[in-house]
Amino acid sequence: MGLVRVPLNPNPQDVRRQRHAAYPALLLLAVVVGLYFVFQHVEQLRELSVVQAQVAEMRRNIALGQQSSLDLEAQLRYATSDEYVVQMARGELGYIQEGDEVYILLDQPAARVGSPPAAPTPVVEESSFQPLDWSWWQSLIRQFQE
Repeated sequence: MGLVRVPLNPNPQDVRRQRHAAYPALLLLAVVVGLYFVFQHVEQLRELSVVQAQVAEMRRNIALGQQSSLDLEAQLRYATSDEYVVQMARGELGYIQEGDEVYILLDQPAARVGSPPAAPTPVVEESSFQPLDWSWWQSLIRQFQE
């Protein structure tokens, strides 16, 4: 075996001569493959951000659904409670309990508490006065008796 002499600072012309002829094609191929992987990574990051946004939206919907469920359960508990029954009996139906003081306003006709409002009195058209109409005289007398 013989000794091979390797220069410490090779001449640039010597390095250029040592490169293979396919070096520019391989360099171009490496750049294209690198760009492909970069674009694929960017596309995956974009898809990941879309999926994360959908997950966040679904979590918000789940939280809203849970809150709505809790509200409905609270309403159900209240609707089945004695307090609600008493409130409905007093407010909607007009019932009273023992010991309650009842006030009847004199300006308005007295209605029975808890009964539906009375039907309005029909408007009677006034016809010409007939002195022999006994129903008119009877209604007049009843008004003075009350």
